[in-house]
Amino acid sequence: MNHTYFLEPLTWVAEGTYYDDSGNTYPLCGEVKIERNAAIWTLQGYLEVQFDKPVRFTNNYTITQESPCTLRWESYNPALGTLRGTFELFGDAIMSHYTSTDGVYSGAETLLQKSAETYENTGVSFQNGRRLSAWTATLRAKRS
Repeated sequence: MNHTYFLEPLTWVAEGTYYDDSGNTYPLCGEVKIERNAAIWTLQGYLEVQFDKPVRFTNNYTITQESPCTLRWESYNPALGTLRGTFELFGDAIMSHYTSTDGVYSGAETLLQKSAETYENTGVSFQNGRRLSAWTATLRAKRS
């Protein structure tokens, strides 16, 4: 099965669980839209965590293909600043690791393809090496 996430211009809807640094859980939802042209791809989206007062995190990625298996990305996150990382594609998995330009924030996430229209996503973020948050989610393609 060929990867569809990143490689096809689709919109993906996410539902899952957010874990704070103490292990408390909160429902999450989100959406990302991927667009491509010959040189640069963009991923724009949000993740909303259902705290007592819901909080929405936004990200805008620019992605370039470094090799058939590696996508390099940069994103600006209003809470974390500029993040840089890669997406590594292999088998049915996509792994990402990233670091903020100031070195304070870092993290990793995995997307595991279940079908052409479904991925399971898990990730964790750190601040100065200490766990800040983690998440698990299912991403489903929303076809027009």
